[in-house]
Amino acid sequence: MAEPFPDPIQMTLAIMTSPLFLKIAIFPGLTSIAIIAALLTWLDRKITARVQLRIGPQYVSPLGGILQSFADLIKLAFKELPLPEKADKFFFVMAPVFGMVLAGGLMGLIPFSHETLISNLEIGLPVFLAFVTLSPTLVLLAGWSANSKYPFIGGLRSLFQQTAYEIPLWLSAIGVVMLAGTFNLEKIVLAQSKGWFIVPQALGALLFLITSVAEQERIPFDLPEAEPEVIMGWQAEYTGFFFLAAQGAGFIKLYAFSALFATLYLGGYLGPGPLPPLFWSLLKTIGIVVAVILLRGTFGRVRIDQLLRAGWTILLGLALVNIVITYFIVVGFPTI
Repeated sequence: MAEPFPDPIQMTLAIMTSPLFLKIAIFPGLTSIAIIAALLTWLDRKITARVQLRIGPQYVSPLGGILQSFADLIKLAFKELPLPEKADKFFFVMAPVFGMVLAGGLMGLIPFSHETLISNLEIGLPVFLAFVTLSPTLVLLAGWSANSKYPFIGGLRSLFQQTAYEIPLWLSAIGVVMLAGTFNLEKIVLAQSKGWFIVPQALGALLFLITSVAEQERIPFDLPEAEPEVIMGWQAEYTGFFFLAAQGAGFIKLYAFSALFATLYLGGYLGPGPLPPLFWSLLKTIGIVVAVILLRGTFGRVRIDQLLRAGWTILLGLALVNIVITYFIVVGFPTI
């Protein structure tokens, strides 16, 4: 006897109330990603304004303008979406949208606690870095598809920059893998139960922080969007929702890289006392976010030749040195 066809309403309710769906849709999924991106935009403005002795947003809501980013979101969502006349419209539209999807996918790999994670992959770290590696291609497509000089120059700059810094980024994380003996991000967190990896991996942590900031195209490495030379670079022709997607992806990557840094070097969700693991994970992540934002208000932009030379020589060499140091930490110094 054939089984009765399942009720679609019951199936829908079962899916919407399942723990995995709630994680994908609420936390750490899509809803929380949108809220966090808006709040990080506000935090970026406020911290930079305080460092530079300026007045940041303060009028939208009585709490220091904390709703300014949400007001900007509403404004950009309803703006007209003109497309350049001779642009390749498919790639022009898909590049920022797909970039935001990729940035959101990074959040699904971060273990915010033992229960609060979407995907616990055995190769979580390589998958995270592989997602990041797709960013230069999307940025180059965005600049090329606009069929305009300055966006294309910005896209080429991003390709050169991110290619020069992705190799040191990957190599700087190898030290953590050698100490933990795994690519699984949650197992890396648990391997730090007796001590954070930032102590034996101080050089690797510094390299990872520098290269991740360059990967995010943030000051002092914001050459693809340098206003004096390339007027917002590859983002110059975007407006409305597309500009929102391009900017939002950047802030989501800021949060994802900060959470990854806390996972690799600061013990992730591990912490003392009765406070829940999620508290420690978010506290460490926000601490790294603030440190990265402070760089924006403190340092000036570097030249493109200085940036590429540092990536291919200094940072690459130091990343290899860090691997050698980690080898001796793990294996021990040879006896004569």
